[in-house]
Amino acid sequence: MNILVISSYFGPETSVGVLRINAFVKYWSQRGHKVHVVTMPYSGELPKDLKDNANVTVHQVAPFFIGGRQSGGVQGYSKGAKGRVRKLINFQYWLKRKFLSNYLDPRLLWWPRVSQFVCKTLARENKFDFMISTVPSYTAHSAAAAIKFFNRDIPWVADYRDLWSGNPIFPGCAPVRVFERWHERLVLSNADLIVSINEPLISELKELHGNRKYLVVPNGFDDREVEVFRSIEVEGNAGEVNIVYAGSILPGLQDPTPLFQALKELAQEGKISSGDVSVKFYGDYSALENFPLAFDPVVQDYIDLCGKVPRQEILRVQKNADFLLFLGSKPVVSNVGSTTGVVSGKIFEYLISGTEVMAIGVTDDMLVAEMLDKSAVGDHYGFDVAKLKKRVLDALASGVRKVEPNMDYLNQFRRSVQAESLISEVNNIM
Repeated sequence: MNILVISSYFGPETSVGVLRINAFVKYWSQRGHKVHVVTMPYSGELPKDLKDNANVTVHQVAPFFIGGRQSGGVQGYSKGAKGRVRKLINFQYWLKRKFLSNYLDPRLLWWPRVSQFVCKTLARENKFDFMISTVPSYTAHSAAAAIKFFNRDIPWVADYRDLWSGNPIFPGCAPVRVFERWHERLVLSNADLIVSINEPLISELKELHGNRKYLVVPNGFDDREVEVFRSIEVEGNAGEVNIVYAGSILPGLQDPTPLFQALKELAQEGKISSGDVSVKFYGDYSALENFPLAFDPVVQDYIDLCGKVPRQEILRVQKNADFLLFLGSKPVVSNVGSTTGVVSGKIFEYLISGTEVMAIGVTDDMLVAEMLDKSAVGDHYGFDVAKLKKRVLDALASGVRKVEPNMDYLNQFRRSVQAESLISEVNNIM
């Protein structure tokens, strides 16, 4: 097959959206398929399996007017931003949450450029067997819709890792939400297959798009990372309970406050002291500035900000932690958007690590709670400060053992399995 991928995220970045599409391209190319990827400009080198891959061609297309000037040289405009740029982005996020939903996005200037490039150049030079558009939904699907309009014979797969309208991160105001649903239906009207990561999100998409073809392709983990985690030697933590958070904190959606409150109360009660517990944040933790308790003098004794580290290093860090902190999602605006089916890609990495997962903000009705139970790797605490305090004290008293993931359950989330199921479904459509 000759496959066209439209995604503003691809390549060297380590966010979960990148890992998902990177894996699809890797496994498809390994099976002999030719893949053309149209993405935003990026710095750095492609991962080993994609670099110098004769079956993969990457086209870096810059947005109109602003070119490739992303914060910190990465494809996500908000990542790595500091100072005035960070303040500007925070204001932009506020406008999106309060009024404009997904529409105030710099990639608004990217997707028309992509459509122009593909229609005038790429599609004339190549006959594509199918096209897949993925993250972020609004801009990637808009580009794909325009390409489909001028190339009716290309089957189009629209992949939703997150929702477009009804997205709990950017609810906007009521009139914009009404327009956004109409706009999404219009853009997706010619999609041949709609894909998302689980049944709850598929149900929401069915309610919006009606009688169409749908497929669940979960987020997951790269096959070889199971062996990578198993090969990492576990080091001792010298009596300290080591809690690690790896990844970005989404402002307004995720909240680590219950853990901070638990540590503060334990310290004030004289049950822990500096050196007993450490909460280490890796990645983009700039959103911590939105949580005053993170800067409480008592709590700060237990927090370490570690920045970004290479992927191999963060896997080692996760394996050697006592707990991996997972933050569940909640709607920014009450009763606007559901987070029941929101499953961050980070959880799959946690599930195969062999380290106990401490999930905060995850309630019984969420899919993540079911996954933790079936994989037997940890517990969810909701917003229960007392339960968190007890678990920390138990860990100090008795230590924390490594867990043995239930791979019979987790094997369904291997990227190779997902890539093959998607290709099979496209073959059925064709």
